[in-house]
Amino acid sequence: MNRKPPLLTEEQTNALLEGTWGRTQERDRQILNFLLHTGLKISEFVKLNIGDLYTGLRVKKSLALQPAPGKMERKIPMNREAREAVAVILAFNRRRGFSLTPVEPFIVSRQRNKKDGDYRITPRQVQRIIKSLREDASLNFKTTPQTFRHTFASKMLENGADLRTLQKLLGHRSIKTTRDLYGE
Repeated sequence: MNRKPPLLTEEQTNALLEGTWGRTQERDRQILNFLLHTGLKISEFVKLNIGDLYTGLRVKKSLALQPAPGKMERKIPMNREAREAVAVILAFNRRRGFSLTPVEPFIVSRQRNKKDGDYRITPRQVQRIIKSLREDASLNFKTTPQTFRHTFASKMLENGADLRTLQKLLGHRSIKTTRDLYGE
């Protein structure tokens, strides 16, 4: 029998989201909010560009993730909370002087990336943001980007999604993977 993945309780989620303050931390809070409402892998999240989420006039209602070789395109519906998170993050980018052209990174780092000179946030920076917000909220619970993914999946099941739908949303190749993680 497989161990169930770690999940955030409603209280832990609220503590994380309510524990932030200030303009830059509002962006960080919206990163968490977006991850909680989309279930993206951290590698998928940091690769998002403005055009994946924003038409130039409005925030899109779903996110089409470009498939890895041998996989099918995934469509992730974005609920109101996810779309609001996108709007706040885009406003943050605009205030920081970044262009909102379709090819620009959705999440920009506060400093230029030493490796390639780009401002795209890295997975490690997202992990640090989550750790910092967890510490600010005084949570004694290891919280990672994967924890947000598992919490998203559990919420989907609680709200009536079946395992096949969840498999498609999470991008699992096999229903067995989804069943092993979230099945009864």
